[in-house]
Amino acid sequence: MDKLSKLPKPAPSLPPTSQRQASTEPTPSPAEPKVPTASQPATPTAPTQPAQQPGTPATKQPETDVAVNVPKPALPSAEDDMAKWNEQRSWVRDFSGGNCFYANVTSGPGGAPTIEGYGTAVQPFEQLLNDFQSRFHIEPDISVRLITLSQCGVPTFLRFLDRSSAAKPQLVLDKTSIPDGAPVSGALYTGGGLVSNIMLIDHKGVAFNLDDRMVAQTDKVTFNIPIGLAAADKAAAKAVPQIMLVITGPKDIQAAMFSRPTPASELLPKILEEIEAGGSQFSATASYFRLGG
Repeated sequence: MDKLSKLPKPAPSLPPTSQRQASTEPTPSPAEPKVPTASQPATPTAPTQPAQQPGTPATKQPETDVAVNVPKPALPSAEDDMAKWNEQRSWVRDFSGGNCFYANVTSGPGGAPTIEGYGTAVQPFEQLLNDFQSRFHIEPDISVRLITLSQCGVPTFLRFLDRSSAAKPQLVLDKTSIPDGAPVSGALYTGGGLVSNIMLIDHKGVAFNLDDRMVAQTDKVTFNIPIGLAAADKAAAKAVPQIMLVITGPKDIQAAMFSRPTPASELLPKILEEIEAGGSQFSATASYFRLGG
């Protein structure tokens, strides 16, 4: 018998200590999420900012406007408006536009300046506009009434009486363009206790007395007068300028009480001579319309 079979069997070997300890220790359960207790609230987590893409410029925050309190310019007083208006009237009255030229400020104090003018050409009024704007730094609104050479006595007459301090009458026409044969109509407003003489000066420079054609009312004088052209003027088929002239003062002017058509170049100097001799304050105003065409 083989000697090897009689040897005692070796005792079974024990596993290593580390393995024995591992087999006796309990296996921990899988980790569970921690739930915060009431005594330890969860710490809030800031939201994750999206990553900025390379090459993309950062968004620029809008600039905040800054409010600045700017003081408002002081408005001109009524006294300032009146002083400026008087200065403009005086300047326009003294403007030299030639022999057959008249201009007058028709706007009131504080308003945009408006000017009405009579003359035979537009050029002097263009110069007036430029000089006025340079002097007062504002552009006036100028209405030019083109007249004939035969009517040039009217601008001279108006310019003379424009220096009077007497209040001007207000003459209002219903229309400024009248067909041949149609009536010229309107109203005249004057102060109480004053006397007015009214006349028409046609495109040929002939004056016609209109005193008898006026209708007196409580606060004004009205008129409605048919007017027509001669055959030669009708044939020309061209509108011609007509001027209604009103002279107002404390009494009648004898030279203005004429009955027959009279050249204005003779009549108006006589009226001025009588006014100067009497020493009374008179004023005059004119209205312009075109007849026919």
